Amino acid sequence: MTAQEKKDRDDRLLAAEYALGVLPHDERQVFSARLERETDLRQEVAFWDAHYEPLSDLIEPVTPPATLYAKIEEQLFDSSSEKKAGLWSSLGFWRGLTFASLIGFALMTSVLVVTLRMPDAPGPSYVAELSGDAGAVRLVALYEEQTGQLRLNRTQGVAAPERDFELWLIAGENAPVSLGVLPEETQAVLTVPESLKAKLPGSVLAISDEPAGGSPTGEVTGPVLATGNVSVI
Repeated sequence: MTAQEKKDRDDRLLAAEYALGVLPHDERQVFSARLERETDLRQEVAFWDAHYEPLSDLIEPVTPPATLYAKIEEQLFDSSSEKKAGLWSSLGFWRGLTFASLIGFALMTSVLVVTLRMPDAPGPSYVAELSGDAGAVRLVALYEEQTGQLRLNRTQGVAAPERDFELWLIAGENAPVSLGVLPEETQAVLTVPESLKAKLPGSVLAISDEPAGGSPTGEVTGPVLATGNVSVI
């Protein structure tokens, strides 16, 4: 493995941890600074954001107890305990500081989101999350217009024996065009043909169940298992 390949692998891991929110604070600050400068890194984070998004469907919201806020207020702003006079013991000061911190955090988050969605690369990037009604197949696709590469990450679903998953591009009312048979590996990179690059933005990607080796007719012959709209990041 070359030094560049190792760096790319490490960056992919950092981007995944950043998107998942598990990077330690110091490392997250360093990584956030890199996001402002490195377009490829922003695209990597966007890819993992889309990859992790289905996990949120598994989390059920929980309503906190009605007494929780009062207990937090009591611990943070209990006026019954002895405090030194002056600014540092002012309830208004601490509440104002807390409010200002929250506003600052919101602004910082907004700037980061805008940064992620507005890369400064010569060409934009696009993402699509493919899924079906049954949820048997899920796939995240990231298309980089600059390179013409379509990066795929299948998060759910395995083709049956003697069958293959095939990826299709559907542009408007046009007939589906095959982008190729998906490999057995969950992650893959496909090169979009020159004739299809202009059609990919705003199109629909679909996965069908086909005989081994792909459709024998060049058209969809099996059931469509998942679809997703291609949207600009």
